[in-house]
Amino acid sequence: MLTVLPFWTSLLIRVYAWMNILQRDGLLNDVLMALSIVKERPPWLATDTAVYIGIVYSYLPFMVLPLYATLEKLDESLLEAAADLGCPRWKRFWLVTLPLSSSGVVAGVLLCFIPIVGEFVIPDLLGGSRSPMIGQTI
Repeated sequence: MLTVLPFWTSLLIRVYAWMNILQRDGLLNDVLMALSIVKERPPWLATDTAVYIGIVYSYLPFMVLPLYATLEKLDESLLEAAADLGCPRWKRFWLVTLPLSSSGVVAGVLLCFIPIVGEFVIPDLLGGSRSPMIGQTI
């Protein structure tokens, strides 16, 4: 539900929300100041970090949903067999889970990469005119 919920609002509204969160007097700096993590308010807006935050937030569901669909179909007995044969958890992930979920990873990467390459709104609003994205250049 949390993955699909942002799709109910417009992309432009979500980007403007991030602009309010990342501005100098925004929510992020208020939280960082309240927790005494920073002594002065750092600039977040019009930086590459703001562009990364906006792109990850906007396109994360495009990666999560195909990956979830692939992992949901994964046969648990294969992981149990690897565990019975003495395979540690990290090795089970690399040798069993990742190869079996590679189709979901590829689908998620393609679903994210193609629109991100042409992205114009997020770099323009969150990163300013200095963001070196292909969508900005075109």
